[in-house]
Amino acid sequence: MRLLAPSLAALCLSAALTTPAVAQEAPRFAFFSINQLVRTSKKAGAIFSELEITGKTLQEKLQAKGQELQTLQQQLNSPSIDPEKKEILVKKLRDLEFEAKKMQEDSQAEYQRTEKKVGEAITKIAAPIVEQLAKEQKLQLVLSDQAINILSWGDEAWLKGFTAEIAKRLDASEPAAAAPAPKPAPTKPATTAKPAAAPKK
Repeated sequence: MRLLAPSLAALCLSAALTTPAVAQEAPRFAFFSINQLVRTSKKAGAIFSELEITGKTLQEKLQAKGQELQTLQQQLNSPSIDPEKKEILVKKLRDLEFEAKKMQEDSQAEYQRTEKKVGEAITKIAAPIVEQLAKEQKLQLVLSDQAINILSWGDEAWLKGFTAEIAKRLDASEPAAAAPAPKPAPTKPATTAKPAAAPKK
């Protein structure tokens, strides 16, 4: 599973809570891991699977194009190739290399769009639960693994504990995304306006 890139740090729940600090009170904070969340929460994992599928599909397309280039290059390297045919293959190779480069750029852009979409979707459903749990535990700060790359050591149980509770509550919550759209209220025949009667001659 590919972990979400640090570029999503701003989307991934690293917000300081506005609980006023008490004099001489030790700071209270927790560690939130969105990577752990997508591994342990069914709902977050289902959303994240879109990014995995997109990455796999794009990778397969790029590999197929690379194989096409390799096959053409092998034909050009053949000592028995006809000079006229070689000239045609050289031109075809240049065109194919251009296509491959464009495909690489387009694939990268599509992957980043999907990555952003997935990050925002997970944030949307997890953020309220993070805030609720933080307030219940009277925390002053929630740190995210998307913003911290200098962590040298930490108690593993403590590091995973907060996110484990988020995943538990998230999967126990109602699926907001799957909620059916509200049906329009039925029109009551009794309240339907009747056309005015035509005047009698």
